[in-house]
Order: sequence, then structure tokens, then C-alpha cells
Amino acid sequence: MTSQNYFSLSSSKINTSTLEETIRHITSEFPYMTDLCLLHTCPGGIFPWHWHNEVEFFYMRSGSLDYILPQGAYRFHEGEGGFINSGVLHMTSCIRNQPCIQEEHIFHPSFLGGSETSILMSRYITPIIQNTGMDLLRFDDSIPQSREITALMREAYDFYIKKPEGYEFDIRELMTRLWRILFALTKDLHVDKKKHPRSDRIKTMMAFIASHYQEKLTLKQIADSAFISPRECSRCFQDNLGQSPFSYILDYRLHKACSILAHTSLSVTEISIACGFASSSYFGQAFHEAFGCTPREYRRRHAIRS
Repeated sequence: MTSQNYFSLSSSKINTSTLEETIRHITSEFPYMTDLCLLHTCPGGIFPWHWHNEVEFFYMRSGSLDYILPQGAYRFHEGEGGFINSGVLHMTSCIRNQPCIQEEHIFHPSFLGGSETSILMSRYITPIIQNTGMDLLRFDDSIPQSREITALMREAYDFYIKKPEGYEFDIRELMTRLWRILFALTKDLHVDKKKHPRSDRIKTMMAFIASHYQEKLTLKQIADSAFISPRECSRCFQDNLGQSPFSYILDYRLHKACSILAHTSLSVTEISIACGFASSSYFGQAFHEAFGCTPREYRRRHAIRS
């Protein structure tokens, strides 16, 4: 795929056909990475709806960030940390015009548990990653174990950046200690049986939109992709994303346009057509309302930042 098939943001990219985020530095040889994310540099301070198979631990180094899930929004301030589970549909949003720097640690469950049949996976990893009641957790700084989790993250970050000999062993040890603390803190929430996959219908419809956003879509077409009625489709979007299907399509097209503006030399008119807008004038108006600048201004700013 070319870069136009993805939303590319720092150390990750979102496949527009599935909304699955691929972490650039995650490999089968070493399925872990950490990074500092300058989320205020994303269009409108928003990292759009996505999900990833990896689990994520994060710590807010500066600013405030909203994690938005189908069940609600949760704000994290400077000095606070949290956990986002595998397969959880979410987006993040900064307070506009305020710096927002997040330290994130992302790894595939196999990094700690090995094969799916291992006792580590079945006893300690699966009870957490298959628990739909643990989509997002906040680490309360008043609890000593939460402070220890933050300290482990910061230590792992230093190893990853400096990469001394054997740093891979050090990081896996630190993440194992972190997971043991998480397991103990959440033991009352664990379940024994496998839950149904999260948000399957909304993910299916979002993937359909990602594959057909250039076209003039109807509510029935979107609903048919998930084998539900148009009414149920509207309810599903409202309940999960807090917006109508057509509001989501507009947001999707605008973020897609940002990616194309930043990584190609196509004209604004060409981009408006490529992103499914009826006219370049409507595209410019919607873009300005969403991001506070024109498409050309956005392209200039991105070129300066690069």
C-alpha cells in the first residue's frame, strides 16, 4: 500500500481499510516499543478512531489528553498514567492550542506471555486482555503500586532510548513487573471465560466507510455492511462514537485530507474530490471549521514543522 492508504502519525499508522493501528517499531522479533507522542501536532489535536492488538501503558508528561471510548471520555492530566487494552476502539483529543506530550509503552501480549497455550498467557495475560470491563484504566497516584508502575515505565523508556547491551532483557523484565502489579490491582475484575469481541458491528461499518469514503454513501449502504437496519446503524454510531454516521464520515474525510495535504503535492481541488467532497468550496469551509485554518495554511504549517 502507498502512504495514502494510512493515517500516518509519528510512530504509528492507521490502516484505513480496517481502522487497525500498526505500530511502526513493533516487530515479531521484539514486539515492544516506547515513544514520546506530541499529540498537539495532530490535525485539530485529534488522533482519530482506531484500535490495535497491542496493549498500551501511557504517562502524561505535559498537558491534558482525553481518551474517548464508545462508553465515554476520560481526561488524563500531566503526571497521570493509564492502560488501554488490546482491541479497544478509541480516539484521543488534546485541548486545542495547548502542548500535549504523552509517553507511551506498547507491546503485544506475546511479549510477556509467549504462545497462546502457555501458562503465563492463560493464567495472567488472557484474564485481562479479554475482559471488556478493563478497556481503560487510570493509575491513581495516591496508590503506591500506581507510582511503581509509572517508575517502571520511565525506567523502560530510558533503556529503550539508550539501548545498552542487553536492554531487551531489561525492558521485558520491567514490563513483566509492571504486568504483575496490574494483575494484582485488577484481580477482582478478572473473568474466566472469553468475552465476545468488542464493538464488532461499529468496527465493520467504520471499515466499510474507510473503503468507500470517496463515494456518495447512504445510510442503508452503511447499515447493510453490518447486516443491520438503518435505524440500528444510527443508534450504533450514536451509542459508540457519540455522533451520526454522516458526522463520522465528514471527520474521516477531513483527517484523510490532512494526511494527503501533508504527504503529497496534489491541489486542494484534487484532494477535495479524492476525499469525497461535493465541491472544493465546501471542503474548504468544513476544513476551516474543524481545524481553524484553510487547507493551504495547514499544508504550509506542516511543511514548516517538517
